[in-house]
Amino acid sequence: LTNVIPLLGGNVPLWIASNNSALVNLRLLRILRLQGLLVDSETFSSVAKSLQIESVRPYQLKLAKVLITLFTLFSVATGFIYTAEHEVNPLIPDYFTAAYFGLTTLTTVGFGDITPITLNGRLVVMGSILVGVAVIPAQAAELVEALLDLQAERRQKDMMKNTLRSRMEGRGLVDDMVDPRISCPSCGKRSHRSD
Repeated sequence: LTNVIPLLGGNVPLWIASNNSALVNLRLLRILRLQGLLVDSETFSSVAKSLQIESVRPYQLKLAKVLITLFTLFSVATGFIYTAEHEVNPLIPDYFTAAYFGLTTLTTVGFGDITPITLNGRLVVMGSILVGVAVIPAQAAELVEALLDLQAERRQKDMMKNTLRSRMEGRGLVDDMVDPRISCPSCGKRSHRSD
């Protein structure tokens, strides 16, 4: 890109022409490729199996989508603010400080201890705030939905256990069920089935 700029007659903004161009941060968008793995439960299951995860539940897919989306937003906002401000803003000397600022901007907390001083930094902050206001609440709702799905799955599993147990109690089978790890306190035997 820097080789082409002189051919354009100098009408390109200086921030695009520099070697530390904000366009370099477009590489951060590579993380969006991970979203392709989370398209449906079948694709996610194949990825999980390659990671040696046996079973995949729908709530796990929702949770993974939320985490990848939030991580992507955080990474992109941090990279853009770092590129726009670190050379000229003494308040953003390193990437960690840019990450702190990116997080407080995305969540719209904005403590006010760090402020952008360049036009590009202010544009990044405005974009981060708009994206944060639009995307973070939606992702929070997805996270809550995933946790409710997990809770419903656990309730259903417990209900099935209790139903099975009550049926067995009705038939008198529960007394015959003995945990083989526990021995009888009076005789030491593991089971009294032969008695």
